[in-house]
Amino acid sequence: MNKKEIISKLKPFWKRREDESYKFIKKQIKIEEEMNKKLKKYFNTELEFFYVDGQCVGIGAVMFNDRKKFPLIHDSELH
Repeated sequence: MNKKEIISKLKPFWKRREDESYKFIKKQIKIEEEMNKKLKKYFNTELEFFYVDGQCVGIGAVMFNDRKKFPLIHDSELH
Protein backbone atom coordinates (compact mmCIF):
# COMPACT_ATOMS: atom_id res chain seq x y z
CA MET A 1 0.00 0.00 0.00
CA ASN A 2 1.29 3.45 -0.80
CA LYS A 3 1.08 6.44 1.50
CA LYS A 4 -1.96 7.96 -0.26
CA GLU A 5 -3.93 4.74 0.21
CA ILE A 6 -2.97 4.55 3.87
CA ILE A 7 -4.00 8.16 4.39
CA SER A 8 -7.36 7.61 2.73
CA LYS A 9 -8.02 4.64 5.05
CA LEU A 10 -7.00 6.60 8.14
CA LYS A 11 -8.93 9.81 7.38
CA PRO A 12 -12.34 8.59 8.68
CA PHE A 13 -10.79 7.64 12.03
CA TRP A 14 -8.99 10.96 12.29
CA LYS A 15 -12.23 12.78 11.54
CA ARG A 16 -14.07 10.85 14.25
CA ARG A 17 -11.30 11.61 16.75
CA GLU A 18 -11.46 15.31 15.89
CA ASP A 19 -15.24 15.34 16.29
CA GLU A 20 -15.07 13.66 19.71
CA SER A 21 -12.23 15.92 20.80
CA TYR A 22 -14.26 18.99 19.83
CA LYS A 23 -17.28 17.69 21.79
CA PHE A 24 -15.06 17.17 24.85
CA ILE A 25 -13.54 20.65 24.59
CA LYS A 26 -17.03 22.21 24.38
CA LYS A 27 -18.09 20.27 27.50
CA GLN A 28 -14.94 21.28 29.35
CA ILE A 29 -15.50 24.96 28.51
CA LYS A 30 -19.02 24.71 29.96
CA ILE A 31 -17.60 23.15 33.14
CA GLU A 32 -15.03 25.96 33.43
CA GLU A 33 -17.75 28.57 32.92
CA GLU A 34 -19.88 26.98 35.66
CA MET A 35 -16.86 26.69 37.97
CA ASN A 36 -16.03 30.37 37.49
CA LYS A 37 -19.62 31.49 37.96
CA LYS A 38 -20.06 29.52 41.20
CA LEU A 39 -16.66 30.41 42.65
CA LYS A 40 -16.49 34.06 41.55
CA LYS A 41 -17.38 35.30 45.04
CA TYR A 42 -14.47 33.34 46.58
CA PHE A 43 -11.70 34.08 44.08
CA ASN A 44 -11.00 37.30 42.26
CA THR A 45 -9.57 35.49 39.23
CA GLU A 46 -10.78 33.38 36.35
CA LEU A 47 -9.87 29.69 36.67
CA GLU A 48 -9.18 27.00 34.08
CA PHE A 49 -8.20 23.37 33.82
CA PHE A 50 -4.43 23.44 33.45
CA TYR A 51 -2.64 21.21 30.95
CA VAL A 52 1.00 20.18 30.63
CA ASP A 53 2.15 18.04 27.70
CA GLY A 54 -1.45 17.27 26.79
CA GLN A 55 -2.42 16.05 30.27
CA CYS A 56 -4.75 17.87 32.64
CA VAL A 57 -2.66 18.40 35.78
CA GLY A 58 -4.95 20.60 37.84
CA ILE A 59 -6.83 23.88 38.11
CA GLY A 60 -5.18 27.27 38.05
CA ALA A 61 -5.58 30.94 37.21
CA VAL A 62 -6.09 31.80 33.54
CA MET A 63 -4.03 35.00 33.72
CA PHE A 64 -0.34 34.50 34.46
CA ASN A 65 -0.26 37.54 36.77
CA ASP A 66 -3.02 36.01 38.93
CA ARG A 67 -1.03 32.84 39.62
CA LYS A 68 0.57 34.38 42.71
CA LYS A 69 -2.91 34.94 44.17
CA PHE A 70 -4.22 31.55 43.05
CA PRO A 71 -1.51 28.90 42.64
CA LEU A 72 -2.07 25.71 40.67
CA ILE A 73 -4.09 23.13 42.54
CA HIS A 74 -2.64 19.80 41.39
CA ASP A 75 -4.77 16.90 40.23
CA SER A 76 -3.42 14.73 43.08
CA GLU A 77 -4.97 17.21 45.55
CA LEU A 78 -8.36 17.02 43.83
CA HIS A 79 -8.84 13.23 43.90
